[in-house]
Amino acid sequence: MSRYTGPRVRKARRYGAPIFANASITKSRKTNPPGPPPTRRKKISDRGVQLIEKQKVRYAYGLVEKQFRNVYEKAVRSPNPTGDELLLLLEERLDNAVYRLGFAATRDQARQLVTHGHISVGGKKLDIPSAHIQIGHEISFTKKGLNSNYVKILKEEIKNRTNPNWLELDEKKLTGQVISRPNLDDIEPIYNPNAIVEYYSR
Repeated sequence: MSRYTGPRVRKARRYGAPIFANASITKSRKTNPPGPPPTRRKKISDRGVQLIEKQKVRYAYGLVEKQFRNVYEKAVRSPNPTGDELLLLLEERLDNAVYRLGFAATRDQARQLVTHGHISVGGKKLDIPSAHIQIGHEISFTKKGLNSNYVKILKEEIKNRTNPNWLELDEKKLTGQVISRPNLDDIEPIYNPNAIVEYYSR
């Protein structure tokens, strides 16, 4: 399955949650799921609820099914609760860190910055969005990135953006430092990781 590139608001309405930063269902005049209104409300099975929760997280972080399953398998091997570790591992992806630092307005835009060679980690260009960042890593723009018109605009826009406590941002230098592991409190409270664990455990 390829990465989703269709209508974002429609998908957010489908799952009833603002899973995309630039496509909130609260900005849409329509809040019900897409499609014709049902003649009667259908009860969603437990399996259906679990699938919805998995898809919400997968679409939000922009992973295809195989990538998402690989992250889950890594979380299973952790001594921490699997559901919590799954979300933390997703937060520790390079593209997500670029987004959380405010270098990009969305995760898709962050992924594009990384793949186009605009981001460096520890002073070296790293163009792999799924790269795992760790405490002590410094995330910044490459020379190519700093010379882009995008960065000139970003210097003004980043002042209005916020970053989580596990990342330290230098707005003037446009550099970020990973100072701790992510905290679950920094993640949007719209996911149910336990349902994802139940989905894959069956």
